[in-house]
Amino acid sequence: MINRKELLVFEKEEIIDFFITIIKEMTETINQQAEEIAELKTRLNKNSKNSSKPPTSDGYRKPSPKSLRKPGERKPGGQPGHKGHGIQLPDKIDEIGVITRSHCRDCGTVLEPHGGEAIESRYVIDLPQIKTNCTRLDRLRIPCSECEAINEGVYPEGVNGTVQYGGNLKAFAAMLIDYGMVSLSRTSEILRGAFGVTICPGTLHSIMSECSLRVSETVATIREALMQSPVTNHDETGFRVNGKLHWLHSASNEKFTYMSIHPKRGVDGIEHNGVLPGYTGIAVHDCYSSYFKFNDCSHSLCNAHLLRELQGLYEETGQSWCNTLSGLIVDLKNKVEHCKSNGIDTLPADFIQKMYESYDNILDEGFSLNPIPEIEPGKRGKPKRGKARCLLDRLRLHKDKYLFFTRDFRVPFDNNQAERDIRIAKVKQKVSGGLRTLEGAASFSKITSFIQTARKHGLSIFHALRSAFLEHHSSASFLLLSCD
Repeated sequence: MINRKELLVFEKEEIIDFFITIIKEMTETINQQAEEIAELKTRLNKNSKNSSKPPTSDGYRKPSPKSLRKPGERKPGGQPGHKGHGIQLPDKIDEIGVITRSHCRDCGTVLEPHGGEAIESRYVIDLPQIKTNCTRLDRLRIPCSECEAINEGVYPEGVNGTVQYGGNLKAFAAMLIDYGMVSLSRTSEILRGAFGVTICPGTLHSIMSECSLRVSETVATIREALMQSPVTNHDETGFRVNGKLHWLHSASNEKFTYMSIHPKRGVDGIEHNGVLPGYTGIAVHDCYSSYFKFNDCSHSLCNAHLLRELQGLYEETGQSWCNTLSGLIVDLKNKVEHCKSNGIDTLPADFIQKMYESYDNILDEGFSLNPIPEIEPGKRGKPKRGKARCLLDRLRLHKDKYLFFTRDFRVPFDNNQAERDIRIAKVKQKVSGGLRTLEGAASFSKITSFIQTARKHGLSIFHALRSAFLEHHSSASFLLLSCD
């Protein structure tokens, strides 16, 4: 029979076991919450300077400027000996005005305006009064004097109705909409205010569709030129079409830009873009895994993304290897730029070997600080490696891709070319909020490809678009330039 003392002991043990169970549960909850808090803090601390987030996501709390460049001895602004660039005087003077006095300032005698000499000249560059030009085209019927056959004139291409707009006006409207990123309604207001021409947004939409059709042949040639280019840059960005997320894919180099729109971001969207499938050159991009599915080409990874990741990881963990690796990569960049400026085609082999060994030693230090977590008893699956360990594993796996620019000087240090080319799409989305139809988005990508390529060839955007409207699908004035 259990006495009272043993019963009290038994009850106390049950109470102790109960509280031990509660403490374990609370400990697990606290640890889980601590991990979530740390993850949320990491997200809050991310900005455009220490991650791949775009500058537009920084909001009003812009991060303080951070640069990996070391301060130099030169003061800001123009340096001694720098050639200035003032207002360029036109080759042709359209009008000459005379500044003179009508009466003598001392005695009041009437002065002869043609009796003086020019002592100084100043120039005013201005626009003429803007006005539209309306041309009437009369189609004549002329009988032949020999055989009496009736000969009727044929209107040129584009003159299909009783009244239509000309190539200059269409080119100007297209430039405002797809390069100036002006909405259709505001473009209509600008044309009405500046030219006195009332064009409704629906007609402007039709003009953009016509422009897309006319540049299609040129855009196809741009894509073919990029497929033959030894080095190309690739990127993608989200773009809303009909209220749904689509992806604008870009392929580019220093002379050509090609864009396409697709509902998917990954392999399907890249294949639809049409440059990487079968491409045998060097593709520069970020570390998005879908790019590695294309095995015919070599891959080079963007070091600007890497430097931001290392900066963010250092701010989060304080591990010094992050800054050491950043310094090594920047030193390699400066060494490559120095060689290029001096006409040297490659880095010395022993120098590359030494830098690669330094790279490996820095990673070894990082691995020692971030070991793989041990598997906890009772937990299924692999343990979380953590952000630092994941980055280290990626740096070791893709070492040759991150350092490709040190072995081949044709390869850029970063993927800024692609990011600059695709940034204009974010401006378009910010202005319009997105496009209503997939056909409109495809038109935008074609016209933008055409405009960006024309800019890279130093051509006037207006004249390039004008040639597209006036030369019946040719618009290839800049395609005489090669992509070498």
